[in-house]
Amino acid sequence: MEMRRVVVVTALAGLVTLLVTVPPAAGAPDRAPAAQEARVDFNDDGFADVAVGAPGEDIGAATGAGALNVLYGSAAGLEPSADVFYQGAGGAGGSLEDDDRLGSAVAKGDFNGDGIFDVAAGAPGETVGTDFAAGAVNVLNGSSGGLTGGGSLFTQSNAEAGDEFGAALAAADLNDDGIFDLAVGAPGEDVGAVGNAGAVTVLFGSPSGLTGGPTVFQGGGAGGTAEAGDAFGAALATGILGGDGIADLVVGAPGEDVGAVGNAGAVNLLAGSPGGLVLGAVVTQGNPETIDLFGAAVATGDFDDTAGDDVVAGAPGETVNGNLLAGAVSVFNGPPSGLANERLLFQGTAGIPGSPESSDQFGAAVAPTDSNGIGQWDLAVGVPGEDLGPDADAGAVNLLAGSTTGPSGGSLLTQANPEDADNFGAGLAGGFFLHDFDLNGFHDLAVGAPGETVGAGAAAGAVGVFFGFGGPGGTMTPGPAFTQGPGGLGGAAETGDALGVALE
Repeated sequence: MEMRRVVVVTALAGLVTLLVTVPPAAGAPDRAPAAQEARVDFNDDGFADVAVGAPGEDIGAATGAGALNVLYGSAAGLEPSADVFYQGAGGAGGSLEDDDRLGSAVAKGDFNGDGIFDVAAGAPGETVGTDFAAGAVNVLNGSSGGLTGGGSLFTQSNAEAGDEFGAALAAADLNDDGIFDLAVGAPGEDVGAVGNAGAVTVLFGSPSGLTGGPTVFQGGGAGGTAEAGDAFGAALATGILGGDGIADLVVGAPGEDVGAVGNAGAVNLLAGSPGGLVLGAVVTQGNPETIDLFGAAVATGDFDDTAGDDVVAGAPGETVNGNLLAGAVSVFNGPPSGLANERLLFQGTAGIPGSPESSDQFGAAVAPTDSNGIGQWDLAVGVPGEDLGPDADAGAVNLLAGSTTGPSGGSLLTQANPEDADNFGAGLAGGFFLHDFDLNGFHDLAVGAPGETVGAGAAAGAVGVFFGFGGPGGTMTPGPAFTQGPGGLGGAAETGDALGVALE
């Protein structure tokens, strides 16, 4: 019988836990594209793999318990797999309960330094004690046979109802010890008497796996002030923004009020260091407006091939030319001490395909890729509310080409058979590394369509794959699509499973 560790993480509102250091280890992960292909797989075969969340999955009588599916890379690209994990007897820690929503967030990293990547899956609806939606994070270990159980279940020691610990995840080596760490968002965390201000906990990697670490919030280790409804930690990303080679953390706070402008949103930067995270800058849009939700999605990447990664922040609530919720994306250059040179992008500008329309939600998801391998990374932007002909909210992805001035132009990626409410583009495989699923030297993209109807299952969800082939930047060739059951993945496609809402 496998033994699993249950780890309780201390996160006290109004108190920042001391930073913890981990003994140094060799082999720090390399951000360079040439070294990425062999480092992001769960079964040690050199091909990049993808974990896909299905947070609405019903397991037996437990409705919305959630599940995690796996696609393994091969010379032919991603291959279907029957591997499916759920809490309890399904290989992940914890027990089956209604509305746990395992798979709402996914991140991968080598958390125990054994050279094989592991997967963390958020269950923000997890009930801890009597506290509904306090949240938890499950870790599944990589092995030569693929993902296995035996990882750890993490919860907060002061778990409170509605914290939603695990709603966002991001991985990288934040303290420069050679082993990946995990940042966990709890956007519903109350800070003192301030409701839903949000917080982020960092779990440090070690040879025995993830261990407890610091919790930060605005005004307590992070810039800004904790205010009601900020939702600090609703989105997370990691990247190497400065010249020190140490990964930094980007935190979205889409509910942040900017002056009198409600829910305009903000992004916080925290710099990695040998001692852990260090206070960075707070960034807002140049023209914040009500309900922009700037920071609802964040990513990093070297989109202009200059020193250091750039920061991308989605504002899916942005009004463009009078169109509510048309959405926009801001791209910034600069180190974690302060970003600069904001480029505001939306459909119909800078050669970006499409036009801004109400409820498109351009920027609801963002992720880096590099379709032609020239070093100027491309930017994938999810537009899950995009209408395609008569199909409302079918969804699309704008693939913006990297250039010396950053992302622009590119192409529009869509499904072969778009339908109403597919919400294609609501999830994108992003994270610290790019993905080369077929190991041909060019990077690929996996896209979630959590609203996809499969058979009679409305919003059962699907994942589509697009392959880089070395052509012009911002272009890819379509590959296969996967669903549960008939589409080759473990489990059955059922109404409301929402497969693809998160993938990494």
